[in-house]
Amino acid sequence: MKKISLRSNFIYSFVLVLVAILFMGYVGDYFFDLNDDVFIKDLISGAYTGSPEACNMQLLYPLSLVVSFFYRVARGLDWYGIFLCSVQYLCVFLISMAALRKTDAHKQKLITALFILLFSLGTIGSHFLFVQYTFTAGFMSATAAFLILTHEKDADKNLEIALILIFVAYLLREEILLLTLPMVCVGILIRWLTSKDMSKEFKDLFKFFLAMLVVIAIGRVANNFALSNSQWKEFMRLFEARTQLYDYQYVPEYKGNEAFYASIGLDESERDLLENYNFGIDEEINADVLDEVQKYAAGLKTADKPFSLRLQSKALLYLYNLRHFSYQEGYEYPMTDYPWNLIAIVFYLGVLLSYLIPRDKSTGKEKLKIAGLLALLFACRTTLWMFIMLRDRVPIRISHPLYLVEIMILLGMLINREKDTERKISRTMILAAFLCLLSVPNQKTVIEGELASRELMRSKYDALYDYFARNKDNYYFVDVYTSVGVVCGDSENDIVDFSEKMFANVDNSYQNHDIMGGWACKSPLYDKKMAKAGFEDMQTALLTDKAYFVQSKPIDVHELSDVNEESTAWLTNYYRDKGIEIAVEPKEIVGDAFVIYSVSEK
Repeated sequence: MKKISLRSNFIYSFVLVLVAILFMGYVGDYFFDLNDDVFIKDLISGAYTGSPEACNMQLLYPLSLVVSFFYRVARGLDWYGIFLCSVQYLCVFLISMAALRKTDAHKQKLITALFILLFSLGTIGSHFLFVQYTFTAGFMSATAAFLILTHEKDADKNLEIALILIFVAYLLREEILLLTLPMVCVGILIRWLTSKDMSKEFKDLFKFFLAMLVVIAIGRVANNFALSNSQWKEFMRLFEARTQLYDYQYVPEYKGNEAFYASIGLDESERDLLENYNFGIDEEINADVLDEVQKYAAGLKTADKPFSLRLQSKALLYLYNLRHFSYQEGYEYPMTDYPWNLIAIVFYLGVLLSYLIPRDKSTGKEKLKIAGLLALLFACRTTLWMFIMLRDRVPIRISHPLYLVEIMILLGMLINREKDTERKISRTMILAAFLCLLSVPNQKTVIEGELASRELMRSKYDALYDYFARNKDNYYFVDVYTSVGVVCGDSENDIVDFSEKMFANVDNSYQNHDIMGGWACKSPLYDKKMAKAGFEDMQTALLTDKAYFVQSKPIDVHELSDVNEESTAWLTNYYRDKGIEIAVEPKEIVGDAFVIYSVSEK
């Protein structure tokens, strides 16, 4: 009987995932969501330096080593994209299997499977096609939390699988795993306090908790060892300062802050390099400089608006986001938390009501305990939300994983409760499935609109990359803002973020171009790439006849003769402050979006 049940669970789960894959394939194509994942792919595939690299500044070394090995075996496949997509669909399969294992009646199995499918399509939806490593890591963390909540001692391998998911999530995106880890720990506590035999459950969960800390420590130690040489240590210090400056602070204006910039040895043109991210051209901008700027900016931000006022404004925004229900108008902006927030609220109420109006007449003590655990979960999520909101960084690749782990914990609590009370049909699950169903058409519309924008964006960048490929003897330094997005409309504000289609025209061969201030800038990998191109540094390389500068075409420029010096004044000013007069000459317009410039000394 047990084998039959396992087989039916497998079939339900397999069909569920297959339907999700087919639906997503019908709606559109797979993309790396942002340039972040494209750059990670370029590093580990060998497109950046010419050979697959296991050391990089985002994925921790053990995972980079494994994925880069596959590129060494079969360079022409998109292994990183395959990994991310496979992991996300695997998470859906694992959630389905664990949920169905806790249900006996076929009607309840059908309702549970239907909810998971509709939740995948109507809520997670676009994340399956616009794949981002931060969300994928959060997906694994949420799946681990659900497996912990639904595990049955000696009946499944949920804890072992959850441990693997947490380890891989940590290796994939350390920050999001650590951000969601408090929620996972609350899930562990809920599992223990709602178990029938708390003493036996404590032993297993405590061992799991210790094992979780051990695997996280192993991942961190392995990465630190791999990047233990002085070059990597110094670069990682620079990378941390860069992250703090650009992700959480800002570059203060030069005017009014002249004394500060003079104290760290930066003139106005060098400060402008920080503003436009192209600091790779200046060898004097190092970890110390970036760290001083971000600390100074943090002080100015605190002085401009006291913490108490910031906390009050963010608390009001938090409450608004929690209760604001409206269909998505775009993939990310204008931002809305629907339907995530509504699904979470439904599950909070569903779990609470399952104890307040039970068939087995729960004791007052048990009701109070569940209310307390739900309050603890909500308090934990509120703390985490306020933390990210106060840092002014709440993109959907961070906010949606927080919702996902919360919903998975609540779903686990509800399924456990339904199992204990032997309910045949979960009204909460039916309501949640219906709400997800209502969101499917909206998700499809959002995805189609985003795909249209990305296809237009790709037509421009494909023209630029084809131009690079046709001129392999040359080397191209690309302005950072140019690499991030391109104007695809009638206004300078109509910018579509750079991304790359997965599994199409895969080319992992060496690229004869680089960003003037990207993630790898000033790293050992950057030095390796520069040496391969025959250059010592960017500043002198740009003045040779083998290197060119690439920048977005101003929207009012139609002919090469229309290009004026204003758009490259920052570059001319920088060299002038270094005592070098240069001529920046536009050579060609590519894809009606980019200008290729030659830079020479007068």
